[in-house]
Amino acid sequence: MVEAPRPSAFETFTGARSFALKGALLTNTSLETLAESSSLDELVNRLKGTPYAEVVSKLQPPYSARKLELALRERLADVHYSLMKTARDPDLLEVYYLRNIAWNLKIALKAKALERGYEETMTYIDLHSEELAGRRDLIARVLSSKDLQEATALLEGTEFGKDVAKAAAAFATNREPRVFDLYVDHALFSRIAETFATKKKSYSTGEIATVRDLVAIDVDSYNVLALLRSKLWGVPSSESRGLLILPPFNVSLTRLQRIVNTESVAESLEALEGTYSISWPSGGGDDVIVSALEDGFVQLSKKTARRAFLWQGFTLSTVLALVKLLEFEVQNLAAIAFGVEAGVPPKQVLSSLKL
Repeated sequence: MVEAPRPSAFETFTGARSFALKGALLTNTSLETLAESSSLDELVNRLKGTPYAEVVSKLQPPYSARKLELALRERLADVHYSLMKTARDPDLLEVYYLRNIAWNLKIALKAKALERGYEETMTYIDLHSEELAGRRDLIARVLSSKDLQEATALLEGTEFGKDVAKAAAAFATNREPRVFDLYVDHALFSRIAETFATKKKSYSTGEIATVRDLVAIDVDSYNVLALLRSKLWGVPSSESRGLLILPPFNVSLTRLQRIVNTESVAESLEALEGTYSISWPSGGGDDVIVSALEDGFVQLSKKTARRAFLWQGFTLSTVLALVKLLEFEVQNLAAIAFGVEAGVPPKQVLSSLKL
């Protein structure tokens, strides 16, 4: 048994702050009230009464859902960055922070692939997370590069370099820009899995199970969804095998190989029986099935993150769980913003949220 190190003052502060931030998460009732906003102006005013007041107050009208989303993500980056700076063992939190970097990188690369201009691309990106991590110059050069080939060359030597090069080659073949999501996520979750494997011996017995569960859902869902989307997007099976993160956690390599070898998405799902308890529609197209499966993994991840606060004290698991719950909240708030902007009825907006 690994004894938990005595908590430092920083760790106690970080843990206590995680519980405080957990308590400040918006309730379903609050989200319903926000979704009932008649306009983005009203939505912004209502958000000023939440923990997002500071970032939304910086916005200048006219408002847009995109501006709101970027402001919400700014607070997410701020909270994540501050927590990892006071954590006792921040390595895994630091790797998870790369999700913010990867989010912008995927947008930038897809824009280059589609030959979008710099000004248009910047309406979808905020470099605050890169500025906090001291990585603004690299993404700025990628955004300013003349084409995808130059952008790919700029990323050589980074944690994303090899996978981005493979994504560029795949795009040249199938012209599907979403392949950049697959390959950038492969780089990201590979680092997360490697860091967990390296650091797990330093975690206490109490926290290792919850941390493992959180990482396992992320890695397993990536593996499964990457293989299924490879089928949808015309990525050859020989290449999709290279997208797998090994060793897997709860979805074995044998099961993953069965998914690779099947002809259809529906047939592939049989390989998941006995792993995660997720349901998916029996009807509908392949895209509908894959989206439902992704939502199922999200719900499992959210339940696992909430459970961390029931059983754990001031440990890494509660800090990581808090970061994940904030990510889900930002996704929901962004969806509300886009729904209000488009005039979608509140009930319809709420039905699409990950509540």
